[in-house]
Amino acid sequence: MVAGVCGSGKLGGYLKNQVGARILGMFGVGSYSALLWLAAGLSLGVGGQEQPAAQRPAVRPAYPIVHEIQVDGNCRVMPDPAQPAPRGDDKSKSTPRFREDPLVCQIESVHNSEHVEEMIVGNELRRNRINVEEQGYALQNITPNRVVFVVEQPVKKDWRVDSDPQPTEVCETNKGSLAVFRVWAEPGEIVRLHVGVRHTTPMKTKLIRTSN
Repeated sequence: MVAGVCGSGKLGGYLKNQVGARILGMFGVGSYSALLWLAAGLSLGVGGQEQPAAQRPAVRPAYPIVHEIQVDGNCRVMPDPAQPAPRGDDKSKSTPRFREDPLVCQIESVHNSEHVEEMIVGNELRRNRINVEEQGYALQNITPNRVVFVVEQPVKKDWRVDSDPQPTEVCETNKGSLAVFRVWAEPGEIVRLHVGVRHTTPMKTKLIRTSN
């Protein structure tokens, strides 16, 4: 966040001058007692004493809190660290763990397929074996606030995401990568996310006979 300039000296001096002008208008410029009273008041402000509420910088209202619900590739939900850990699970008291919660996340569909893609280049027939893995999430916001589901889908090495929408970010891991999807949901709303990944394996190229 960028710091504001509400507490700068220029703004404080401007407010003091405005207060002094109003006081002089009330008592008259020739009133010696009014001048002494005004000087004493200004000296207290300059000397670092607490200033009147009218001269304090306005407090900016806080931005609304964005609630996130973290979901892993197995549709497990990360518990809120602010919530008490279940009894009898000492490890969960120190480190929050993903847990299954069918009310929040369910896997609606899992589909794996394989096919061959062919392409002719010159007199060569180039072929690739394509493996596709698809998974559908059903995410329900059971809170009274708008939330964003942060779904972390592991992607194996040499595989890539081939679905819409694309992940908002991809993080490299030792076993491949982690595709991160963000999905907004209103209170009580059920949203769905489809994630597909694919792997390409080159096959032996065939020569195409051409007639003379």
